[in-house]
Parts: sequence; C-alpha cells; structure tokens
Amino acid sequence: MVSASQPLTQVDPVVLQAISRAAGSGNLKAAFDLAHQAIQRGQQHPILFNARALWLQQLGRLPEAADNFQQARGFTPNDPNLLNALGLCLARMNRTDEAVGVFEEAIALSPRVPQTHFHKGWALGQRGDQKGARESYTRAINLNPNYAEALAGIAALDAREGNRESARQFAQKALRINPREPTAVVALAMADIAEGAFQAAEERLRPFLSDPSVGGQPRVLMLGLYADAMDGLDRPEEAFAAYRTKNEELFRLHQPRFAGRRRAIDIFSDVASYLEQLPDRQPSASQETAARGGDEPREHVFLLGFLRSGTTLLEQVLGSHPDVAVLEERETLSDFAPAFLTEKNGLEKLADLSEEELSKIRAQYWARVREFGGEPAGKVFIDKQPLNTFNLPIIAKLFPHAKILFALRDPRDVVFSCFRRHFEVNATMFEFLRLDDAARFYDVVMRVGTASLKKFPMSVHRHRYEDMVEDFEKQVRAVCDFLGIAWDDSMRNFSESAKAREIRSPSVLQVRRKLYREGVDQWRKYERQIAGILPILAPWAEKFGYPRD
Repeated sequence: MVSASQPLTQVDPVVLQAISRAAGSGNLKAAFDLAHQAIQRGQQHPILFNARALWLQQLGRLPEAADNFQQARGFTPNDPNLLNALGLCLARMNRTDEAVGVFEEAIALSPRVPQTHFHKGWALGQRGDQKGARESYTRAINLNPNYAEALAGIAALDAREGNRESARQFAQKALRINPREPTAVVALAMADIAEGAFQAAEERLRPFLSDPSVGGQPRVLMLGLYADAMDGLDRPEEAFAAYRTKNEELFRLHQPRFAGRRRAIDIFSDVASYLEQLPDRQPSASQETAARGGDEPREHVFLLGFLRSGTTLLEQVLGSHPDVAVLEERETLSDFAPAFLTEKNGLEKLADLSEEELSKIRAQYWARVREFGGEPAGKVFIDKQPLNTFNLPIIAKLFPHAKILFALRDPRDVVFSCFRRHFEVNATMFEFLRLDDAARFYDVVMRVGTASLKKFPMSVHRHRYEDMVEDFEKQVRAVCDFLGIAWDDSMRNFSESAKAREIRSPSVLQVRRKLYREGVDQWRKYERQIAGILPILAPWAEKFGYPRD
C-alpha cells in the first residue's frame, strides 16, 4: 500500500483525460486498461489507481479494488469522494467497522455532504446498528430533504421493525421524488407481506423484477420478497424458483470475494474430524480465574445451536426476566477464535495453552462483552450467537464452568429457512446460497457440536423450539431451572418487551409477535423441491427426535 502523501510521478495529461472520459461515459473497462498500462510503466497518480479500483469493484474483485482505492488515497488522503468510494467497497466486503471509520473521516472533512451520511447509515445498518443507521439517514435528509435513498432507507428500517405505517409514509415520500427508488418498493413490499397482502406484494414487485435495469442488491431483495409472497399465496413451486434465483444471483455476486479461500464448510469439517478422534471426556485443566473487571455474572451462559433454530425467540423470552442480561449476536470470540479453528495445529495449540495465556484471552472476551454493551454483573449473563456451536471447543477450554443452552429445531425446517432467508453474505452465510451446501454445512456444524459436548465436560440443556411452541411455560420453566432462576411472569409477555429492544436477527418481526405455530413443519410444503438434501439431514432429524414422515 502506498503511504500517505506520496509524490506523484509524471503522467501524460492526455492519458489522464482519456481515463476520465472513459470513466465518465461508463466505460470502466477502457479506463482500467489505460490506467493499468500507465501503472505498469511506473507511473503513479490517484486517477490511475481509482480507475483500476472501479473496474475491479464491478468485476466483484473487492479486495483488489479496496487495495487500489487505498493506494489512490495515499496520494490524496483528504479527498472525501475517494474516501466515500473506499468506504463503500469495504462495506460491500462486510468490513463494516473499517467502512464506518472511513465515512467518519470523510464527514470530518466535509460534514455537509448528505451522500456520506447516507453511506455511513448503510454501513451501520449492515453492521446491525439500526439506531445508528437511522440517525445517519436522518442527517442526510436534514441536509437534503429530497434525498430519496435516505428516505427509503428509513422506510426499510421501519418495515423491518414492524412500524408499517411509518414505513409506508417514508417509502411513498421517496417514490414521489423518484418513482423507481428500489429500496422504497422493497419497504412497501415488506409491509404488504407483514399484513398478509401477498397479492399486493406480488403486483408491486413484478414490474421491477422484469426490468433489466434493476440489478444487484435491490433485485436480490425483491426476489426474496416475491418468493415470500408466492409462499403466502401457497404457490411453492414459484416461491422455490424465486428463492433459488435470488441465491444464485447472490452466489454470482459474492463468489469472487471467496475465490482461492478455503470454504467454511471445509474448515469445520476438519475441526469435526479432529474432535471425533479425541478420547471421550477430555479433562479440563483450566481454573477460569481471570478477573472480569468487577463484572462477575451469577451464571455465564452461551446460547447456541444453528441459525433459524429459535435462539432469538428463547433469548427474548429469557431477556424479559429481571435477573437475566442478554447480549444478542455479537462476535465476542472473534478476536482469538479463528486462529484456533483455521490455522494449522490450531486446536492442538488451544489444548496446550497455559493458564496465564488463558487468563489473557478471557480478559479479551470480557473486554469485548463490555464494549458491546454487555452488563453481566450479578446477572445470569447470556451470550447468544447461534453459530458459536463451532466455537464449543474454545468455550470449553476458556469457560469450563459456563452453561450451554443448545437450541434445536427440525433440521429440515432449519436448513430450508437458512436457504430462503436473506443474510448479509460473509464466509459463513455464503454456505446457505445453495441448498446442498446449506445441508452439508448444517451436518458439519452439528458434528462439531455433538463431538464437543461428548468430548468436553460441559453443563448443557437441549431446548427444542417445537416443544416450546407446544407447551411454552413447561419448557421455559425447565430452562429457568437449568439456569438457577425462578420463573417470572414477565416472560409470558416477551413479545411486548421485545418491541422496546433493538434486535439484530432476521427473526425480529417473528419474535415481536406472540407465540405462533407457523414455524413448525414449514419444510413439508417444499418436500419435493428439497428431496435431494433429506438424506443428509435424516440422521440428525432422527437423533433429535423428529419424525421421518
């Protein structure tokens, strides 16, 4: 990377003008070719690196694009436009913390540019900070009341949170400014579907899906909503076709990001194989004596399992209890866990850590908990992250006295739900874009979880989503007994208290409803379409007590 304030080399002004003309006319490939040739001749100028970055970004080669934006930034570190471009590239790579930081630099340089506030809001929304996203969108609108994209952004936030009247107001205002604003259409379709107006959603979305000018992320979101509308109209073949098309477009968009990297499914397959060959009931040498900065919880609990297994519902129920503190879907282990799971001999290194090393890592964990707003002092503290299942070997080593709440749901419902729902695509969520990959990934993660619970001495309670739907109080009382807390009547009203919380999960609308049965046996409507993955999931369905037919 070029360092800040690099001197410019002599560049033919005719070349720079040609690059600018090509980029201005939309011919990014020609601009890239001219810039690349100049750089190979030893010339350096921000326009050259910026031109290369724009074309690489269009090809989906985002890491290379980000590197070229950074090199351009080395020459002009105080260019707000360049910072905006870099921030958007980082956000598309899910490097949202970095993206937000870059946008904040741009805002510090030019605080009255509405576009930068809008971009920051988009990155914050990707990060799960809905409150921050709303604030940034509002600043953009204050600077430009006719900023259709920011108005639509607020509409989408409102629709996601179930504030349908407000969502419609903001979306309609955006559409009066720009009748083709795609996010506003998405927000209205979300409101339609939430109200059961599936035919209205279909009619709203169909013209945009047949428009070749609507592409990228807006088209993907529309396809997912169109599929949900078809599902609501009990047209499963059309719904499945739309889900599959949505995911194939996402696969095509994001595959270049992961080219040349080991897939998550392969990494965790190796972890599972390693754990399965260990002798049973590994002894724990850890004493878990690290100081927690005065924030000692009464109990330390990890709520995990798999995505779409009812973890958000259970977390909201327990979070309604006055003696419970919850932390929802934060990466509290990400500072250190990947090295043990992805590096060669990482699990052997984990097993050999000294107590001093373990204490330092625990301190990192608790610092991260506090950074994310966790308040564990004196409470039953629940760290909820569904896919911490594949971190169970690390949890067992670091926190041998922690309790494990393992959430279960029919594997066929879980995998199909992961396939049909929209997640921000990272290396893990990439595995859900194709149905057979999603099933194999579920199989691998359950192998890791099962082997971990067999090999390491941990206190675990298995909680089935369907059982809670069938007999809410009995199942929640059993969880309370496991956690050492008394039943509290506030847990019956979890849907009301959930409305006051910021929920990061895609399940936000479901958990703000009262308990319902529609989530049980959803897979049966699509049994023919998912027949190919049923043999992969059948052993787990049997193991967890779900009927074969």
